Amino acid sequence: MNRREAILAGAATIAAAVAFPPAASAETAATDDNPDLEPIRALLDAYDTAFTNHDMEGVMATISDKATIMGCGPGEVWSGPDEIRAAHAYFFQGFDLGEQNFEYEFSNGEIASDTGWMMTSGNVTGKKDGKDFIFPVNISLSVKKDGGKWLIAAMHFSTLTDEVENEE
Repeated sequence: MNRREAILAGAATIAAAVAFPPAASAETAATDDNPDLEPIRALLDAYDTAFTNHDMEGVMATISDKATIMGCGPGEVWSGPDEIRAAHAYFFQGFDLGEQNFEYEFSNGEIASDTGWMMTSGNVTGKKDGKDFIFPVNISLSVKKDGGKWLIAAMHFSTLTDEVENEE
């Protein structure tokens, strides 16, 4: 399988996970209330809002030009604006416009003057074709400040799928 085929297969896996996720709950953990992480939390919130609203320009405004996003399966690596746009266009098909909510139960990280990182865990709720769904998600971000604006330099997300749940 070449890189393009792997990317499309990965996008199909994520879209399927979003469209037909298992009902699950993440373990509850205390949130790191470090106020220094607020710029990263605000950046993730801006990304989540744009993502929920199928706002491609809003999504891209949160991501650096050299960003890479990694999912949890083989071939789920998208780098550069073109691949990230194509992946998000496909992701948008996995849920109804405006019908997604992210609730993070845990976060931890560190921030310096122009770089930072944060790991967070929680649940995504939403609708696809009017049907409710919920699934857990883990996200890690590396961020950088570019021209005074915080941007996502790298993102990794993982979700549980039916395949994993059925194997247990």
